[in-house]
Amino acid sequence: METTANLIGRAGELATVTSVVDAAAHGPAALLLLGEAGIGKTALLRAAAAHAHRRGHLVVHDVLGTDPAAVTFDRLSRDRPVLIVADDADGDSARLLAAALGAAAAARVALLLATRDDGDFAPGIARLGVGPLAVDAASRLLESRAVPSPPGKRREILRRAAGNPLALLLLGDPRARVPREFTDRVRALPKVTQWLLLHAAAAGDAEAVATITLAAGGSPDLRGWAPAEEAGLVVVRDGFVRFRHPLVKAACAAGRGPRDVARAHRNLALATPDPYRQAEHLACSGTGPDERVAAALEAAAGPDGRATAALAAAAGSDPRIAAGLGTPAGSAYLATAHALELAAERSPDAAGAARRYARAVFAAHRGGDPQWTVELYEKALARTTDPDTVCLAAAGAGFALLHRAQPGRAFDIASQAVRRRPRDGQAALAAAVVAAAAVLLSGDPGHRRQLPQLLACVRDDVHPAAAGGTLIPRAENDLARATVLAIADPDAHAGTPLPEPSGIGPANLTRMLFTGALAFMLDDSARCAAELRAMWDVGPRFGATGSALTAFPHTVLAMIDSGRWSDADRLLDTADRTAAIRAVPLLREVVPVFRATLHALRTGTPPDPPPLPAPPGTSLAAGLTLRAAGLAALHAGDYDTAYLHFRRMFDGEGVPRHYFLGPRSLPQLALAAAQTRRGADALDVLKRCGTVSTDRMAMLVAHATALLDTTGAAEERFLEAVSDPRRALRWPLEYAEAQLNLGLWLRNRRRLHDARPHLLAARDTFLRLGAHAHADQAHRSLPVGLRPAGDPTPEAGALSRLTAQKQLIARMVAEGLTNRQIAERLYLSPRTVGSHLYRIYAELGVGNRHQLRALVPLSA
Repeated sequence: METTANLIGRAGELATVTSVVDAAAHGPAALLLLGEAGIGKTALLRAAAAHAHRRGHLVVHDVLGTDPAAVTFDRLSRDRPVLIVADDADGDSARLLAAALGAAAAARVALLLATRDDGDFAPGIARLGVGPLAVDAASRLLESRAVPSPPGKRREILRRAAGNPLALLLLGDPRARVPREFTDRVRALPKVTQWLLLHAAAAGDAEAVATITLAAGGSPDLRGWAPAEEAGLVVVRDGFVRFRHPLVKAACAAGRGPRDVARAHRNLALATPDPYRQAEHLACSGTGPDERVAAALEAAAGPDGRATAALAAAAGSDPRIAAGLGTPAGSAYLATAHALELAAERSPDAAGAARRYARAVFAAHRGGDPQWTVELYEKALARTTDPDTVCLAAAGAGFALLHRAQPGRAFDIASQAVRRRPRDGQAALAAAVVAAAAVLLSGDPGHRRQLPQLLACVRDDVHPAAAGGTLIPRAENDLARATVLAIADPDAHAGTPLPEPSGIGPANLTRMLFTGALAFMLDDSARCAAELRAMWDVGPRFGATGSALTAFPHTVLAMIDSGRWSDADRLLDTADRTAAIRAVPLLREVVPVFRATLHALRTGTPPDPPPLPAPPGTSLAAGLTLRAAGLAALHAGDYDTAYLHFRRMFDGEGVPRHYFLGPRSLPQLALAAAQTRRGADALDVLKRCGTVSTDRMAMLVAHATALLDTTGAAEERFLEAVSDPRRALRWPLEYAEAQLNLGLWLRNRRRLHDARPHLLAARDTFLRLGAHAHADQAHRSLPVGLRPAGDPTPEAGALSRLTAQKQLIARMVAEGLTNRQIAERLYLSPRTVGSHLYRIYAELGVGNRHQLRALVPLSA
């Protein structure tokens, strides 16, 4: 059971029980926890007791073991509040306690009871139902165990446990035993009923009760099930058998020998009319290699096979099972992978086994289980050296390794597979796409240079036995090649035309992925966001969650760049749940960084805790982390720290560490450099990577150049950045930032009427996006006489109302000191000084240091 220090997935329930404990400080309070065995009631009671101890309350356990009538609550709570905890409470004692508590109106007592059955239990006491864990919380709990679950078994464990924490922990540990509480109840049943239950446990939830009864040799009138129903172990309804508790199902096989289990599977294989389930039962009966069984399983896993239908029926038959699986369709590819894995295990020859494992690899990848995918790849590799089979497996495994945040290894296995020149050109092309996706995540320049060479190794002819057509449809070959080349050299392929928008459906997933990736490289942020975001809606609906995972960082980047911030928030929430359920390290790596980025853009302050700067590296994740930290420092006014973070996105020579992300952070680098007298160094960086290959880069380079200009041509470059209003629709934040800095530049030269339209337009865009810190700066930068009617004006005496420390910081700023210099004098961090300065601006009604300098003498 989970510890009270790490009570996963119970935030709401924990808040309720601790509120009851806190209420005892003012008078009596009581709560009854209701839920099945192992659902987590005891863990909640322990958490409540720990909370009471921290509050200084007296905690009394096992009061029901004494005489409840003798309990005097007034005397107990005379010196301090009391928490009375009663686990597995019985009705009579609980009613007495409730009555005693009701009679002690002034007692400072909290009463927490827990029971499995409601009934007429302690009437008048509030009830809290403790239900199954949500699937993401269940997954986190499973992952927290000391014993890791075997690859490929994670979702099966989640499905079988149905959100019950005790079941989850026991089913995930092969060494654990089912508690006697459950096994004793099964063994107390008649032998014929036990035999029926064993068959039901082996059959799965999609098998009809009539088929199970026939397989077990039971009576057609179903009377053999009555004892199990009367004992509260199962429910027979609507033609199916449902176990009331997941551990009851596990108890049906506990203590049974492997011969009994194998015999049950053979009986079910003879009785079931479904070809897939028949083959599956034969595979589970331990009959050894059998090509007939293997072929049947492989056929069931085909496009028109029954694997998907069988699993969907299992999920749809029980709400708790469906909750464990996610959506039934979301498991379609995983069902196929399971069938193919069983087929491989029953294959009599190594080549056949390897081929089936290779097909299972890509199915497991599409289903979104990267750990299992890699395990299946290793099984295939151990059984063959055939270039076609290895390449087919390498394509799926490479994507899985990207999901596991291992782009270097993904590139290695994909590129090696392609260089063996398999006859299956579609599999080779899929592996080349994997190599390109790895480059986009790693930024490795050596790997980038190899991408055109890999494409040259891909055959165009169609081999009769090729299986790679299931990976990339031949109709998308040109688009796939164009995407790989654009990733290899985006500047050289900036003119590549984008295809027409694809339809929304499973057949278009590959096209959506390539179109979105190509749009990303061509800086068409809106198109990229539309195509890749749609994959997150369409892919899981058709069982292809894995297809959307690789492009997740680019999806969120494009959404932020194109102004879809609220939608990005929702996608980050979805990714959080996906990362927990499917154990995807890539999502866990980048989701917090994107949250920190959005926080900085919206509030102008660092999150709590602030993002940790990553060590310099070529990877996209490292660059995103540095960028998030730089934005937080920049908006807090700590320009020195901001410059260090942005500068670390480039090497000592000024070459971007990540070839795509670095150049698109040039304006932020330039702004920090201009504020810290590092313009010469930033100009060197700009010269090394300021290639203008897209309209977006033209805007960013012009903006950065204007910020660093000392020759008098700054206005021309600013106007160049904002010359095309269509840019405001495609990259609203970056365009508005250029407008803001142009407005500030004009204002500092006392061209107030020229500055006004740029500042107003920038403010309106920032408000629409939710970039409140930027909006405030734009608003306060407007001269008072040129602000819209009704806007407040700064008061001359406002400085005197600041705290002493804030007044001191304001005067130091007015003297021209930087945040770092102020921090050194006051023994603070530059980040703290920046936060103070941001609040000073708000309290004084000014927008920058120049306005602050003008205001301080008036108030001195």
